[in-house]
This record gives sequence, structure tokens and C-alpha cells, in this order.
Amino acid sequence: MKGLVPRGGEMDIEAETIMDVLGNESRRRILQLLSRKPCYVSEISYYLGMAPKAVLEHLDKLVKAGIVSSFEEGRKRYYYIPRSLRLEVVISPHKFGAEIRDSENYDLPSLMKEIRNEFNMIERLKAESISEIYRALKVAEDLQRRFSRVQSTLSMRFNQFVERMLNEIERVVSDDLERLVMLGLAKGLRTAAEIAETFRLPYREVERALNSLHEKGLVEKEEKNGEVVWMIK
Repeated sequence: MKGLVPRGGEMDIEAETIMDVLGNESRRRILQLLSRKPCYVSEISYYLGMAPKAVLEHLDKLVKAGIVSSFEEGRKRYYYIPRSLRLEVVISPHKFGAEIRDSENYDLPSLMKEIRNEFNMIERLKAESISEIYRALKVAEDLQRRFSRVQSTLSMRFNQFVERMLNEIERVVSDDLERLVMLGLAKGLRTAAEIAETFRLPYREVERALNSLHEKGLVEKEEKNGEVVWMIK
């Protein structure tokens, strides 16, 4: 898993560009795959059953949109998602809009206190006159902005914990297959079949790796609805 989380440069991304790019199912499938691990072209082609030429065309659009970057390792060029972005889309009878949000670190305790205060303010307003209704409207808009900041902070914290998890996996697990299996569990995969299908690995090898990790005390299993599911211990 060397080079698993390389860093790329920042660039401005337009919400309309993101929506246009995500409108294609093949590009969404590529992004879903890259969210699990960096991949090279023939690997994406194999996983998704797409022609290499089509994969390259989709990757070109994703790179130009600023969603995907690449790096070279040996003779292969790997594609990866360089940073976390949130696309906020509002579709309502009174508003339509889309904005891109980067993961940012805000003071969560202060934000939550401000949110409670503003919510209590709305609850106290009678909002009967035009001026009171307008005031409540502006407070509600401000609350939306504050909740967006909370989500940005939580997204950043989530990414930090995932990267710490990956670094710890690198440190503790020496076997490459077991590392990949641990990566799958860290990214939310639950069964040997899901891990085998996601990474195109032999099912029996995944089972062997899971049992080995279980013996080392790194993972545990339980039966749910007749199916064995695995999780990091």
C-alpha cells in the first residue's frame, strides 16, 4: 500500500463542473473504486469491466475537473482522490443551488453553542409580522451555514482518523494481502465475499487472511442473519 495517500495541490472546483462530471454512471463507479484505493488504468478496467480507452477518457475528465489526481510509482501511473469535497445541493420550492465545501476544522463546541442559541431564538419568535418572519428567515439561513461548518469539521475529522488507521495498518501488518483486507474492513466492507469482489482477490485467500488476522487479535467476527461478518477489533 505504498503511496496510498499522496498529496496533491489545491485548485478551485466549480459545483456545476462536479455535477456535470457526476452525471455519468461510469465516472461515479470509478470514483467509488478510487475511494477504496489508488488504481492504475488496467486495474480500473479489470475491476469495472470497461475498455482501457474509455477508462482513460473518464479519468481525463475527472482530472480536469480537479476531483482526481495521479502519481507515478515504478512503471505505473496511479489515480487517486487527493482531497475531501462535499457537494451541497438544495432543491426546494423556494431555492435551488449547489456549493462545493472543502473539509475544514472549526471549533465544534462553539459552533454547537451558537446553533443552540439561534435555534432557541427561532423558537421564541412569534414570526407573525413581516419583520419577524424575515428575521426568523435570516436566522434559519445562518443556522444552515453553521450546520454546514459542523459537517465540514466532521468530514475532516473522519478523514484524519481513516489516515491514522491506514498508517497503523502499515505499521502493524506486514503481509500485503492482510493489509489489503484490513483496508477493506476500514473502508466499511463487512464480509469475505465483499472484500474479494472489491479487490478482485481469490475468496479463499481473503478467508485465509481474515482467519490469520483473527488469530493475531486484530479482527473479530460475528454471525448476522446467517452470514459471517468481520470487523476490526
